[in-house]
Amino acid sequence: MKRILCCILLSLSLLQAACGDRYIDDRAGLMGSDEQTRLRTFQDKLLQELDIELQVVVLDTSPGDLDDAAVTLFEKRGIGERTKGARGVLLLIDPAGRQVRMEIGYDLEGIFPDAFVGYIEQRQMAPFFEAGRIGAGIEATVELVVGKVLGAIDEGSYAPAEEAGGLAHLSGGAGARSTVAIDSGIPAKPRLDDASGFAAQASPEQSLAVYLEVLRARVKDPELGLYSADTRAFFRKWLVTDAQQDNERRTLEAHIGQGQVLRHDGRAVVRFPVTERGAAPYFLIRGEEGWMLDFASMSILVGFNHRNQWHMRSLDHPFMFAFEDWRFDQHGFPHAGN
Repeated sequence: MKRILCCILLSLSLLQAACGDRYIDDRAGLMGSDEQTRLRTFQDKLLQELDIELQVVVLDTSPGDLDDAAVTLFEKRGIGERTKGARGVLLLIDPAGRQVRMEIGYDLEGIFPDAFVGYIEQRQMAPFFEAGRIGAGIEATVELVVGKVLGAIDEGSYAPAEEAGGLAHLSGGAGARSTVAIDSGIPAKPRLDDASGFAAQASPEQSLAVYLEVLRARVKDPELGLYSADTRAFFRKWLVTDAQQDNERRTLEAHIGQGQVLRHDGRAVVRFPVTERGAAPYFLIRGEEGWMLDFASMSILVGFNHRNQWHMRSLDHPFMFAFEDWRFDQHGFPHAGN
């Protein structure tokens, strides 16, 4: 009798989830209202500009078999029906069962193979969820999803405006499931026994090259001499994931040869061609030991939109000397000429 009652309650929970908010159904109450508002804006732009319908469901009762639950919800919620094909993504979070699953629609399986989905769940989503930052973890995960889609568009393997699909079902069970201990604590940031190889350098170019090695080695030690004092304080509190470092490494490797260094009064900016909207500039300051990266200032002054394109949050700061020959629109996005 008890088992039958549990099955009934579980079925009701899935039915309620299937009938909830079109974008987000947080039945466990893990996300704040501001987080949900930001995420809905992101989801709306994802649908309008990239023809991908992303839905997020947070269950309040564990279904046990999350794979079956994901397929059931995918169909019941009609995820992907608002696209030009079966281009839906479901992020299903099961706090009680300590597991998450991303279910991928048929017409996105080529872009998001199971191995990639498992990677972003474990290397991006899990650290945020373990720290109790559910909304931030979802946003950070979606950033990687968008990056993957934009790469496919550049390669010509994905065309948002073209019709696709015509399939009987929206999902065939593609995706991945990962174990996640939600709100179990912020992941440790191990200190290096010998960090001398990651010290401030004699030039901004050399410091940026050393930082590329930081990314390649996935070093998360916040006390590196390569960082300014404010940046060290910033990184002590900031969550850094393997996936974030891998993503930044790929971008920096692709653009470091195009970097232009501009210096003024103990500050430097390494900027990339204005047309490379995904390659944000790096700010550095000069100290007694050499040139140090100033991520503390970058985190305040540089933002990214839903397509991972950078913009200035403010045009009134001491690093603007490096952009005198550029102009910025009302949203802070850079353009050639002044």
